[in-house]
Amino acid sequence: MSPATIRLFWDSVSQVSASALHQSDDSELVVLLMEEVRQRSHLDPHQQKDLNCYIANRLPLIREIATCG
Repeated sequence: MSPATIRLFWDSVSQVSASALHQSDDSELVVLLMEEVRQRSHLDPHQQKDLNCYIANRLPLIREIATCG
């Protein structure tokens, strides 16, 4: 995954409300965050798969950041 996509993803995380990050279950949160990135950038199927895995592996960190933010 490109550094630009990773930056775009983390910027997207910062745009989502903390309550949405906490209240969504894991699968809903992955879909929500994927949609946030897709609205801002075209991702080919391979990039979507990579980003989906990236998000799923970082859900605890994403929720922790939302708590601290």
